[in-house]
Amino acid sequence: MLYRLIAENKPVLEGEFTNEEIKRHNSNGYSVYYFPNPPGLKHGSPVSGGDITMFSRCFVDCDLKDGVYVSKEAFYEKISEVGIVPSSIVDSGHGVHVYWQVHGLTAMSYLRFQRRLCRLFNTDEAVSKILQLMRYPGTMNTKKKPYVECVELYSKDVQYTAEDFDKLLPPILMKDEEYCASHYNRTYGLGETIEVSEKLPAKFGQLLRKYPKVKDLFSGMSDDRSKDDFHLANLLLANDFTKDEAMSVLVNCAKALSRAPVHRVNYAKNIVDKIWVEGFAYTESPTVRQILSGSEESIKGTRFPCNRIIDDTVHGFRLGQVIGIVGGSGVGKTTLTLNTFLWFAEANADKDYHNFFFSLEQPSGEVAARIRNICQGNDKLFDKIHIISNYAPDGTFRHFSMDSIEEHLLAFVKNTGHKVGVVVVDHIGVLSKSDKNGEMDGLIGVCKHMKRAAQRVNCMLIMLSQAPREKAGIGDIELDKSAAYGTVFFESFVDYFICLWQPLKRVYDQGAPTVMAFKFGKIRHKKQNEDNIKEDVCYQLYFDPQTELLREMTQEEEIAAKFWLGSATSARKLDKKTDLVPYKSRRVDAIKVNSNKHN
Repeated sequence: MLYRLIAENKPVLEGEFTNEEIKRHNSNGYSVYYFPNPPGLKHGSPVSGGDITMFSRCFVDCDLKDGVYVSKEAFYEKISEVGIVPSSIVDSGHGVHVYWQVHGLTAMSYLRFQRRLCRLFNTDEAVSKILQLMRYPGTMNTKKKPYVECVELYSKDVQYTAEDFDKLLPPILMKDEEYCASHYNRTYGLGETIEVSEKLPAKFGQLLRKYPKVKDLFSGMSDDRSKDDFHLANLLLANDFTKDEAMSVLVNCAKALSRAPVHRVNYAKNIVDKIWVEGFAYTESPTVRQILSGSEESIKGTRFPCNRIIDDTVHGFRLGQVIGIVGGSGVGKTTLTLNTFLWFAEANADKDYHNFFFSLEQPSGEVAARIRNICQGNDKLFDKIHIISNYAPDGTFRHFSMDSIEEHLLAFVKNTGHKVGVVVVDHIGVLSKSDKNGEMDGLIGVCKHMKRAAQRVNCMLIMLSQAPREKAGIGDIELDKSAAYGTVFFESFVDYFICLWQPLKRVYDQGAPTVMAFKFGKIRHKKQNEDNIKEDVCYQLYFDPQTELLREMTQEEEIAAKFWLGSATSARKLDKKTDLVPYKSRRVDAIKVNSNKHN
């Protein structure tokens, strides 16, 4: 077995040690660790994450210092309550380690299980790494004096397949999924490869002549050389340097040259990744007078009117903006979107705008039939409405990302000379999280790209987001913006945030009117005392289930809706499925551990 021995102010030791060597080093203050998932091959250099290729165990680390559990016994009780029988339990001296033997693990499934386990037990996330050391039972924990023994308290020959283990755990959170993908790519060196040359690119000489200040930035003349290098990187980006060219410049800057070769590359790559991913670019900063000297239209964007049902603010909808729509499953997100889509097309029919519907779940034929139904014979609009689904014309599946959607739209504008009006993406949760280079983009990357796409294409972009069942119920619970997929990022990059639900959905079969309720969770350019539509005010529309058309309600329909609301609320309260029930796996017999073994 391969061990790694660590002690304060002593060199790290790694190798295959005999029991006698382990005891000797342990008594000299070394803590003894092993690899629960060992490296695939033994070699002379220290093990790194990329060497770990065999996975057979998942585990959690309960550290009592974080205060989640008042005692080890409280954690043992939690293990018993959850009911996922462990393969072993180890008292590490100051905490508890729990292991599960799982067959069929891959690096990614192992990472996902680790995150899901730490959420289930509310334990330390730090063990969610591919290169993970754990304290070896039968040795002394030497972190602090007096030393305490690390003891295996419980062992049972219980094994799971990856498929069975998956069924016992709660779903993974989006932030954990993003962590797993990022950690996996970093560990195994996946992602973009940047070519680095020690020779400065020829165009850098041109930049030196264009901006005399570049020489001072490159030479690190100021006291804050890191700030200079970020400033220099912004200039490179603004002057169309590729990432490879920027790397060749930055590995030769003053601060990089003061480092070892491998650290020169890492230093430069950190700057390049930050600047090129975030998209910062150095430009001359305009004054307020210069900004206001532009036309009113250039400041606000081109007006792109819609039906006053939702477009009744002073500022109004404008090209380059993003509308976010969130609702539960089956609540009518697509219905509202198709009506909005139609309203935009009708209000701008005299202009040369083509409109796009990216359907990432429904086949294009189904969406086309619904649009034909809503248009009610007005087929003049058909030639300017394009529907694109995840299935290519040859029947093969394609996975759209915001990158590929933006490229498609820009290519349409360039090749046809037409303008793009409204673009719908149904919905954000189905978008590929990989960019055009195959790199993981993450949710914040998707959100940034959707705003960038709206501005580059100069269109009105409508992004749909699915609310989870615990927020939306069956679609009849009033929602707010916290129900969106990735709310923090999503809200930051949309200009308008619309939540919708059907308050009378439970009593439709009793004769209640079909009502769709909506509210704006966000209006970026609001004029509170002048806008007719306001934030956080509930509005109701009548929708025809046959045609899917939406319209304002009559007075009689509003009275009927109020009458039925009490019955719908009572029915919802009786349905326990709408209550948020905390996850709890099936219980097994209490797991008995011998806690007296620990001194």
